[in-house]
Amino acid sequence: MLFGYHVSTAGGLHKAFDEAKELECTAIQIFVGSPQMWATPTVSDKEVEKFKTAQKNSNVKKVLVHSAYLPNPSSHKASLRNLSLKKLKDEAKIAYTIGADGYNFHCGSNQDSNQQGVAHAIATLNRLAELTDEKWPVKLILENDAGAGNRIGDTIEELGAIWKGLKNKKRFGFTLDTCHMFVSGIDLRTKKDISALLSKFDKLIGLTHLEFIHINDAKFGLGSKKDRHANIGEGEIGLTGFKYLLTNSKLKNVPFILETPRTGNLKSDLKDIRILKKMSNY
Repeated sequence: MLFGYHVSTAGGLHKAFDEAKELECTAIQIFVGSPQMWATPTVSDKEVEKFKTAQKNSNVKKVLVHSAYLPNPSSHKASLRNLSLKKLKDEAKIAYTIGADGYNFHCGSNQDSNQQGVAHAIATLNRLAELTDEKWPVKLILENDAGAGNRIGDTIEELGAIWKGLKNKKRFGFTLDTCHMFVSGIDLRTKKDISALLSKFDKLIGLTHLEFIHINDAKFGLGSKKDRHANIGEGEIGLTGFKYLLTNSKLKNVPFILETPRTGNLKSDLKDIRILKKMSNY
């Protein structure tokens, strides 16, 4: 099984593998620019070469690029959807260029209705696939949301509705975030809960399209809609739920990425990944 963290790229994208080594990662997630800015940096051929060389010399087998926080492909405002499309395209291009295994993003929110939000998400993402298909066909990965503030894609049913409308399905995949699922109302604390979740996902989308799992405990309770991650075993999901998740045979080939709170001390931060490895008998 592959485990890792969202790691820093301070000093250059290739620096991600320095932190990855310290954190015993076999999979990582990164930003390719500031997550709070619309402008996307240019990545030189030299930096791409450095990144690929650094990965080759590391234990990292999977790289996931996470989008900036700003794009909203479901927005009721056409201007924001168009701006979001450009941002998603620019970052997807970088993800493909560095050889990432996927480009992860949220579907955003819609102030008018969820139905309209789903329709706008489908239209925006279909266009994103068209714009990147020929030159930069990186896997486009939708992440489930926590559900606050008219967010789109916080239920498996809503993700399934978006999936149904996507034309070029081979271009798309999914990341499920455990904290987001739990606070949106999907219980994960028993073996039965995990089985029900995976059965529903398989029926509406297909488990072959589940590319990554963001594995985070939840600071707040079931259905709270409060997206605050907690360290593994220190939140409302608890160790037992994660044990059932990690030992489910249907997930043995899915990489797990931690986005848990960090102390700034890499030796202290290792505790989460070591807990996961121990529970999975890795």
